[in-house]
Amino acid sequence: MNRYWLHFDISAIYPRGWPPVIGVTGQDLDDCLELVRYWYGPPAPPMTKVVENPDLTDFRPGTVPLGLSLGVSVWRGIWYPPENIRGSEPPERQRSHPH
Repeated sequence: MNRYWLHFDISAIYPRGWPPVIGVTGQDLDDCLELVRYWYGPPAPPMTKVVENPDLTDFRPGTVPLGLSLGVSVWRGIWYPPENIRGSEPPERQRSHPH
């Protein structure tokens, strides 16, 4: 599993639901983008920055936009904003093959 901070330019679509920064964990970047599109839907704003496997040991709420706490960054799913606090991903998105 890989963890990413994805930064988006939301100026053209704000405030239609996309946060400016999304933390997501998945098999690879494409898998993570699929999860993000599932949660936030189209249109996807332009991505401005990708940080692969960010160090979250010093994370403090308020240090990224929205100032929220993290979800669970080791589970497949969106952990910032904390969409995955109830489980790794919605049941309809579970994969049938083992990871």
